[in-house]
Amino acid sequence: MNQTAAMVAPVTAVRAEPPPATRAATRLLRILFVAGFSGDLRTGAGNAVLSLASALRRRGHTVETLLREDVSAALSSGRLARFAFPVAAARRVARNAVKYDVVVIHEPSGMAYTFARKWNAALPPCVVMSHGVEQHCWDLGAEKARRTLKTKVVHPITELAQANYSLCHADAVVCLSSDDARYIERRWEVPSARIHRMNNGVDADLFRVEWAPMAEPRLLFAGSWIPRKGTREFSAVFSELRQSRPGLRAAVLGSGTPVDVVREDFAPADRSAVDVLPSVCREELPLLLGLDQIYVLPSHFEGMPLTLLEAMAAGLPCVTTNICGMRDVITHGVNGLLVPPGDAAALARSLSDLIGSAPTRVRLGSAARDAARGLTWDAAAEKWETLLAEATEKQPRRFVLQEGRWSDELREDPGERLAGVLVKLSEELQQAPNGFREMEQWDDLHIAGRILDLGCGTGWKAAYFQREPSNSVIAVDRDARLLEFGRKTFGVESLVEGDACALAFPSATFDWVLAVEVIEHLARPDLLLREVHRVLRPGGKLLLTTPNRLQYLRPWHPRWFYRAMLRRMVLEPSHVREFTARELEQILPPGLEVDRLHYRGTLCGRPVRINIDSIPQPFRRWWAQGIELVARKPISGAA
Repeated sequence: MNQTAAMVAPVTAVRAEPPPATRAATRLLRILFVAGFSGDLRTGAGNAVLSLASALRRRGHTVETLLREDVSAALSSGRLARFAFPVAAARRVARNAVKYDVVVIHEPSGMAYTFARKWNAALPPCVVMSHGVEQHCWDLGAEKARRTLKTKVVHPITELAQANYSLCHADAVVCLSSDDARYIERRWEVPSARIHRMNNGVDADLFRVEWAPMAEPRLLFAGSWIPRKGTREFSAVFSELRQSRPGLRAAVLGSGTPVDVVREDFAPADRSAVDVLPSVCREELPLLLGLDQIYVLPSHFEGMPLTLLEAMAAGLPCVTTNICGMRDVITHGVNGLLVPPGDAAALARSLSDLIGSAPTRVRLGSAARDAARGLTWDAAAEKWETLLAEATEKQPRRFVLQEGRWSDELREDPGERLAGVLVKLSEELQQAPNGFREMEQWDDLHIAGRILDLGCGTGWKAAYFQREPSNSVIAVDRDARLLEFGRKTFGVESLVEGDACALAFPSATFDWVLAVEVIEHLARPDLLLREVHRVLRPGGKLLLTTPNRLQYLRPWHPRWFYRAMLRRMVLEPSHVREFTARELEQILPPGLEVDRLHYRGTLCGRPVRINIDSIPQPFRRWWAQGIELVARKPISGAA
């Protein structure tokens, strides 16, 4: 068996039957969630991914997951798993690309797939999901642990580099906090249109939790017991509060750390007052939250913690820090309390006030529950559904020449821009002493008779051929404004509004069909060529010109060369794609034979500098500005 194939275990898809209304209202998607952690509902990240996947299944979508335990290489490679898992996941998707409409991949595991997506446009679009931007956490020093020299060197190279690349090159990015969304846009200049802030969700069952106020509520810490979560502040404040309230107790749920280790972080006199549950099953959660207690999370960095949403849904008063996703769901004094991160004094004051006021606890808890009612997993799935449907339409990023530089952002409507260019060109031709000099390059073709000009723009080519009375010229374009301009400017009346891919003319009508700089604007060039073949009479010819895609393969411009190899560069925003000479010949329909193929224009598109005819023939195909193809419909090929 191939070693790479053995790295990934089969994944089973689960399909839930949706309500009829949902099925009719939305497009059902095939979704793959990829994450390099365990699918354990007792962990925050695992619970988030699996709960969202289940909610999407309830809406009728087919959802698969590929997690750490599904990849044997990740389980056996130790620290190298951070490399093995992303590569194995990318290969898994590549082998089964037709099975998925979109891939949602966790930020640190996304580099291999986003890189593969750049080279292979057939791969499904990629949405990168961040539960807290890794680089943002690193820059803030939010882990609150001493960084060794090894960590300072290894972590940025291995973990951060992969995470950052995936955020920069994904088709869409999902983050859980407004802070992260602004950070991604500012740090890497990712367009805001590609960044989406989504809320985590909460189980609807928690809204049925009921608790009765008590004279002395306990403090509740839920989550991993690590310094980044504010464990030092929590233990210090708990000891301070117990000096005036000796009966105060605390609970630490889902610490992921042994009981004795957690209690060692508290003062010796307080350890017996701390209840620790290293792991909590989902079935136990309603009972554990159904007590008179104050949820406390003095974290230094988060995405949007599930434990906070769960406490809100259970109606607990919440005290947390004024950062990240917490302030996206908590409004200070309305449905919770926010304190500055690392400020133990402010945390102690807030908790002391809450402990001493049962009405305030009830008011804040009730408001928190009301705020959480719109944050269920079903509500989150509805928003994700819209995002993923939009992502399926995404094409890999491409770069166009705008204002003298290559950019992947369109500053104006491509159609409007193209129309403006054509009008300006027509005005220049009208004012020039010999405005039709450009047409003289085709005098040796002896274009005459019944002529059809497709994508004619303002009709200036038709005006040139119309000067010969024996010619019958019809020009077609889909932009009525350009045609009207052409009638007024050049006096050509035979300008017809229509679709070049669905012509309204009888078969075998024309001696010549012109498609000058047209085919690169079409999503289905094969339809145009099929129509050309139909309307040409036997022996008729097609003149087709288009930019040469290979002109960008310039080794002296490495970034251009790279993007050109990916077919990601086009001269004009309105171009759908550009061609090489070989690609043009391949898309010609049966019944059209190449009569001649020339390279035209200047070297690498540099006007008036080096004419392409002056360089050796083998180099023309690489750096000629344009391609000119003449094809003939044989007399024996009559329909």
